[in-house]
Amino acid sequence: MFTNPRAKQFFASYGSALFLVLSLTLFTACSKKEQASGQVNEQSANYHQSADIQTISPSKSYDIVRRYIGKVVSKQLTSLSFEYAGKVAHVYVDNGDMITKGQLLAEFDTELLSIKRREIEATIAQLNAQAELNKLNLVRINNLNTKGYSSKQALDELETEQKIIQADISRQQANIATIEYQISHAKLHAPFDAFINTRSVAEGENFTPNQTAFELIKQTDHEVSVGIPVSVASRLIVGQQLDVRLNKQTITAQVLVIGKQVHDVSRTIELRLALKQQTLFYNGQLVQVNIKQNVEKSGFWLPLSALTDGVRGQWNVYQVSKTTDELFSISASTIKIEYSTVDAAYITGLPLVDNEIIMAGVHRYVPGQLVKRANDQVKAMPEMAVKAKAGQIL
Repeated sequence: MFTNPRAKQFFASYGSALFLVLSLTLFTACSKKEQASGQVNEQSANYHQSADIQTISPSKSYDIVRRYIGKVVSKQLTSLSFEYAGKVAHVYVDNGDMITKGQLLAEFDTELLSIKRREIEATIAQLNAQAELNKLNLVRINNLNTKGYSSKQALDELETEQKIIQADISRQQANIATIEYQISHAKLHAPFDAFINTRSVAEGENFTPNQTAFELIKQTDHEVSVGIPVSVASRLIVGQQLDVRLNKQTITAQVLVIGKQVHDVSRTIELRLALKQQTLFYNGQLVQVNIKQNVEKSGFWLPLSALTDGVRGQWNVYQVSKTTDELFSISASTIKIEYSTVDAAYITGLPLVDNEIIMAGVHRYVPGQLVKRANDQVKAMPEMAVKAKAGQIL
């Protein structure tokens, strides 16, 4: 293409120089890329995740809280009624009323009783008159008898008549006492402080003794009645303190009686508890009785966040063992859950010595992985993030 020899020589020299520059540029670029890639790989090889590693110590036993549903019962639940038949004149209280000891609740019409009393009093007056006449006759007969003008028979008849009159007077006096008792008990009074649960009597009603006028419930000395299994009852003692959940609060109750008869249907033992604190109770109100049972078995308490699922429905925890001053190797250990609460579990299956366990975030790790212990600042970061999200940290 180039006919001039000098031109051919120039372009040949320029091409060799250009090729040399391009080769050096490509080599330098490749060397920098390989160096940068080596630095990244070295940094990746030196990075290890942090883990919440804590030491757990074994326990000799654990407590199980059993919850049983019982009810509040009043020690004084009384059906109040009149002692004899009569017509109700007045009723002074109604359902739900609070009453005090001695308060008048209802009363009978006592007009008929007053009439009967006056009738008996008249009969007694008549008998007293007969007794006076008998006394005078006895005086006359005795006078005649001293003179020999009366018979022994007449004297015996008067003395017998005197005894009969005195017996009749005593009988009528007993009738008076009966009438007075009925009049005094024609008014129905409250036997103790209580409230009226039911009222079954009305004014103008002809009342009979087998009827219930009022049902009273005492406001103090409430008890809790609950059925518990025989195995649980055998571990309790009279006087033991138990927690009772009532009205969204926990109060203390004392064991009064542990029954000795198994219920035919529920197969439980009745337990009676005395409520120590005075609060508002309703007869028949449901309560929750908490009974703590201690189980003698060695194991460990762990938060649920430390558990992960294993093969065939089993549970695992991640133990760690130190490899260097800062690194730990993860190994999976199969455990058995003996008891669990809302946020913790009592487990067995680990050696009964102090063990180092990953307590949280176990889904981020695998057995054989090398991790380092998270410091306190790293552990606090999730909590700070939550607070910041809630607006507590500005």
